[in-house]
Amino acid sequence: MNTLKNILININLEKGYNLLTKREKDIITLYYLGGYIDKEIASFYGLTQQAINYIRKNGINKLKVF
Repeated sequence: MNTLKNILININLEKGYNLLTKREKDIITLYYLGGYIDKEIASFYGLTQQAINYIRKNGINKLKVF
């Protein structure tokens, strides 16, 4: 998970990273760095695909503020 943090620090999004919940960090990492799709992540967390999509997009929106 430190890889996501390092990437965001390098592009000056460290403040945004600190606003993300652990679940948002994990889902964003699995999706963008791990190559998993929402359906696979949903199976892992026991959530719906729509819930994973919502959590991921909410996290990305937090990063867009910075």
